Amino acid sequence: MSENATYDVAVSFAEELRSAVGEVVETCRQRGLTVLHGPDQTHEWWAHKDGGDLPDARVRFFLPFVSTVDDFTAAMLRAVKQGNEHVLPVLVGDFTVPSELLHPHVSYLRLIEHRADQLTEALAGRVEAAETSGADRAPVAEVVATARETAPAPAVPATFSRYAEQNATMRYLGEQLTAAMPGLERTGFVGTVHLGDSRISVRVERAGDTVYALDIQRGGIGGDETINFVVGRHDAGSVCSNGWARPVYSTEAGSPMLELHDFSVLGRSTGEPRTYRREDLFAALWQRINTVVTATVR
Repeated sequence: MSENATYDVAVSFAEELRSAVGEVVETCRQRGLTVLHGPDQTHEWWAHKDGGDLPDARVRFFLPFVSTVDDFTAAMLRAVKQGNEHVLPVLVGDFTVPSELLHPHVSYLRLIEHRADQLTEALAGRVEAAETSGADRAPVAEVVATARETAPAPAVPATFSRYAEQNATMRYLGEQLTAAMPGLERTGFVGTVHLGDSRISVRVERAGDTVYALDIQRGGIGGDETINFVVGRHDAGSVCSNGWARPVYSTEAGSPMLELHDFSVLGRSTGEPRTYRREDLFAALWQRINTVVTATVR
């Protein structure tokens, strides 16, 4: 193999897929695609070669054919999830990518039995799109070595508890709202906070008239581990929500967060989830309270 060898794709396969992959390689070559394929270049071969022992060639895509998840294919799928654009897994048969390895916005190629031609056409489309966009080929040794080193995403700690986070958030919001309410007096309002076991009742008055009411409740439409927000005064026992927050663990931030579904509690009215730190959620709530009550005197 020459130092400047270039290919559209390089393939890797499990031993039991040798025949099926060979058929794909043949149809690719008939279609005009250049393929780096050796009879010994199985997943195990690619997994155990040092970088300097891997082929000295440049490719548009490295294609691991995936029918089961082993250490090598898991690393390849993680690489895709983390944005490696040169790794292009081919799912075999009815194989499904495990949720923890799945990239939600990647359209995976699939090899259906006796439909090598179908896969080849899809692959040709990917190669042509890469050419049109001006995407460069990459050294296959670098692509594979980098993908092999892709670390698993951080896991949610076994000690994470949605209910413990619910308790902590209710306590925090109650404390912060109680401390902040006296500040409303400077603008001619009186704020009170009642702290109950399962509810925080916030009321803002002006000359005895309620201008803002907010109940923060334990549990609600999102489940009993969530925090429900109800704006305005409602009959006791009525079921309504202006938004609800669910404790989640952000592996990216490495800490608990609150996934808020906002129907109007912060004025966004989309219902689309957005994550907040506990402190940021309070800041957003307090800003909303000030915005609403200030508007009543304009």
